[in-house]
Amino acid sequence: MSEQAEFREWVRSYNGLAFLHPGWSLLYVSVPKAAGTSLNVALTRSAGIPFPGRFVESLGEESLVSQTIWDGDAGGRPMVSTLDDAAYARVMDAGLRYVFTVVRHPVERLLTTWSSKYLVRAPYYRDRLGLPQPGLRRFDSVDEVLADLDQLVAHLHANPALVHRDVHLVSQHELLRRDLSRFDHVGRTDRLGETIGWLADRLADEGAALHPVGHDNDSPVDVGVDMVDARTLARIHDLYAADYTFLGFDPDDVHLTGTLDAAVLPSLNREVEHNVRAEVLHAAATRTREELVRRPWRSWSLPPRRTAAL
Repeated sequence: MSEQAEFREWVRSYNGLAFLHPGWSLLYVSVPKAAGTSLNVALTRSAGIPFPGRFVESLGEESLVSQTIWDGDAGGRPMVSTLDDAAYARVMDAGLRYVFTVVRHPVERLLTTWSSKYLVRAPYYRDRLGLPQPGLRRFDSVDEVLADLDQLVAHLHANPALVHRDVHLVSQHELLRRDLSRFDHVGRTDRLGETIGWLADRLADEGAALHPVGHDNDSPVDVGVDMVDARTLARIHDLYAADYTFLGFDPDDVHLTGTLDAAVLPSLNREVEHNVRAEVLHAAATRTREELVRRPWRSWSLPPRRTAAL
């Protein structure tokens, strides 16, 4: 049965990644920070396509090495964005056999977004939210790390519209257009094994085997909910109140094991330094690329070659 016009238009313009395999008639609508990288990598490899990309090939806007697997040559990945209009229309006209997504508890999703993007000083994200850029920052105590979380949440709570500047912060209620009726399966990250089993069975019906699902984009440090300041936690609940009703999550049922303690601060500081240095190189490369566009290499003149006197 052909997909309805509203649904196909929404999928085509989805504010995130959407895996669409024409041969399998399978669509995976990926919610950012809800096992999306792991599932997209597994599905792409299941389709026989090499993945991920490489940092040296990245031309993306952000400099986090962990994010650049999505940059560079798409390599034939079966994504909604890689299909031309005619191919996309054919798939939707024929109808989809499998449509699924995976969602996550709002507190877990916010905490992992903070630790993997904002805590480690990803300039691309901090700039978009208007957060200060102090340059290289060293965390000398657990309290300093938690204060960074408090700052982000307070900033968002005071300016809720800012969540729309980062897809990782947009509510799942909004991302999924407040409607789960077309999904054949809605998984949860705390029950990911159920989704993996469901997906493996569907691919088996198509004569394919599901590639092992790994952990491809882990945060450098996780904060258990018991470490979060009560006011900060209340603000997160307030920001994502609609998600609890829409997805049926219990606000107190958070499944995130905390790994933050003094022993992990050195590795956290090394990652922060790594990302700050990568941003410096990224900015330099961007300026060089822009200069080459303005002034192509063929128009450059080399200085005269000097010949040593004999």
